[in-house]
Amino acid sequence: MTDVYASPDPAHEQLLERTRAQSGIRVHEVTEPVVKALSETQTPRGIVAVGRMNNCSVADLATKADLILVLAEVRDPGNAGTLVRSAVAAGATGVVFTENGVDPFGSKTVRASAGTLFRTKVARSAPLRETLETLRSSGLRTIGADASASLGATEADLTRPLALVLGNESSGVPSEMQDLLDESIAIHMPGPVESLNVGIAGSILLFECVRQRGR
Repeated sequence: MTDVYASPDPAHEQLLERTRAQSGIRVHEVTEPVVKALSETQTPRGIVAVGRMNNCSVADLATKADLILVLAEVRDPGNAGTLVRSAVAAGATGVVFTENGVDPFGSKTVRASAGTLFRTKVARSAPLRETLETLRSSGLRTIGADASASLGATEADLTRPLALVLGNESSGVPSEMQDLLDESIAIHMPGPVESLNVGIAGSILLFECVRQRGR
């Protein structure tokens, strides 16, 4: 974060004082119309922050990685932001956003991530095949989420360094990429539901990794 713009409001004072104490961040007191002009929301809360995009390459992200989340053409910013938040909470090294997917730095994705997008490493617009090849050559197992897979998440070994690959909301991981997956896993559901929202499913799988690793 480099700049914060805030309209006058006693509710902001404590936050702004903490912000001023951090080096490299400039605080600007502006009017409400200025905040509204800077924000993309209809009802901004009176504070807008400007931060640097935390973008890196897949190769850099994979260095000494233990758990990486790959969003393969995930297009809904709400799902993507939720998954970033869950990945950070689960201790993942970083998140890869592939080509033909949502922009990780779009305002809706950033808001859905509740700011956690700036607490992790992000690779942006990465070609999916090249991404999976790079991750495998770096020693990571590539595990795809597939509702039709026979192997359940709780039955799979998720304790070793791996990349969890989540596909598009409607079509899943592209079929032409199956040769680059070491394994596909599913969340077995006893109830009458065919599949889960990718944000929910991915979060469950991330924390199954946490459970198995005993963190």
